[in-house]
Amino acid sequence: MVVTLDTHLLGWRTRDLDLAYLPFTRGMGIAQSASDPVFQQLVRERASVPKADAAAVKVTPKAVAAALTIARKGAPLTGGGSLRDNLRSPLPRAAVETFLDVFSTPAVTWDDLAKAREWTSLPIILKGIVHPDDAQSALDAGMDGIWISNHGGRQIDQSVPTLAVLPEIAERVAGRVPIVFDSGVRGGADAAIALALGATVVALGRPYAYGLGIAGETGVREVVRNLLAELDITLGLAGLTSVAQLDRNALREV
Repeated sequence: MVVTLDTHLLGWRTRDLDLAYLPFTRGMGIAQSASDPVFQQLVRERASVPKADAAAVKVTPKAVAAALTIARKGAPLTGGGSLRDNLRSPLPRAAVETFLDVFSTPAVTWDDLAKAREWTSLPIILKGIVHPDDAQSALDAGMDGIWISNHGGRQIDQSVPTLAVLPEIAERVAGRVPIVFDSGVRGGADAAIALALGATVVALGRPYAYGLGIAGETGVREVVRNLLAELDITLGLAGLTSVAQLDRNALREV
């Protein structure tokens, strides 16, 4: 279970603001929540609340387009009904409203993470760690992994680069739990550097999304294949035969 700490509220994203872009409001990107039984119960409870007077609602072309998109994404909530059924159902719209309510909260504390640790035996990884003290707090709270990430640099302008903090966090963790690393990884050489500095796993953000946008599943597969190929060649050119041989000795500070 991954608890995302770096998006407890959305950052100031000027391009999204210029385009009025928030896909969640159109039912896009919420499938993981919409398929969850607890979330579905929250949606059903919200849908039973009396609706505002329909005459007071202004209908615009954009609103109609948004309603159609929400309806198309409403199948997990309406049992896979037709578009007409989804348009008639209050559940898809209630799902969007519910998601926007529960998507994030600035009120989460270390005590809440302790509760999560009590509630489940599943491994819990904290994503968004960029300070060794927070990594230590995660270990003290019984977390099973550290995920170093600044959310691809999309949250705080001039945020600390994840690669800059990876070595000191890895030193503090000292191998007690796995370290996942992301933000700024664009190729196999980037992955090699992160692994050499102490990452256990390197995650991809934008590259896989680019592949997905260009060629769907095939595009994602090609992105991963190319990155692994570059990683393999990078190891060979560095005189190494396996990822396990990567450490700081493979790097030179410039």
